[in-house]
Amino acid sequence: MDTSAPEQASTLVELAAAPLFATLNGEALRRLADIAVRMCLPSGQSVFSQGDPADAFYLLIRGEIKVFKLLRDGRSATLRHVRAGETFGESVLFADTYPAYAETTQAAVLYHFPVRAFYLLLLDMPELAIALMARMAHLMVLLNRRVEDLLLPVPARLARYVLELGEQQLDPPASVPAGGLRGVTATPPRHAARICRLPISKRELAARLGTVPETLSRALSALKRARVIRLSGGGELIEILDFDALARIAQI
Repeated sequence: MDTSAPEQASTLVELAAAPLFATLNGEALRRLADIAVRMCLPSGQSVFSQGDPADAFYLLIRGEIKVFKLLRDGRSATLRHVRAGETFGESVLFADTYPAYAETTQAAVLYHFPVRAFYLLLLDMPELAIALMARMAHLMVLLNRRVEDLLLPVPARLARYVLELGEQQLDPPASVPAGGLRGVTATPPRHAARICRLPISKRELAARLGTVPETLSRALSALKRARVIRLSGGGELIEILDFDALARIAQI
């Protein structure tokens, strides 16, 4: 990548901030920066499509990316939401085509790494290969959790999502039940109501939970009738009223 000195310095800082590249030394980062192509995309822009030839993987710097598959019945199933600092499309290093779709949900800045050039770096940089192996193992854990969630009834999937939302947004994370949530341990106030903001549309949430909007609406109504949550702000704000009950519904 031919850039000016200030641009290259900015690229090095952004690459070093990514967990996948955090262990690389200065020379390794410079070699990585040489093959990185910076991209700025508007919201709603396709990054790649399922079945496209696999020619690159990506690092997100700003914005958000939705990775999803289209099912045979036409429904969309969201696999993950990529946040700033995370890589995506890594499977192209081991496959000929992309196994899913990726699309921006916000205006995004990202780096594109051509697969062939990246392979050459892996041959010379064992520390990068080790970091990549660790990243793929982490993705396998996330995939296993995703499969586990999809085996649960929709109300349980929804309850888990709300608990995780609280864990992400609340400080302290008052939504964490007594036993912790997936390895997280905390002892926050247990019964004080706390409010989270839903960061995605109801339609997108349904896709993320592997269901349809109508079923999601029924699950939300059931949680409201049970006085576990309260919705406000046009449905964008979720007030958690009973963390213990929510954890029981989530089967945690």
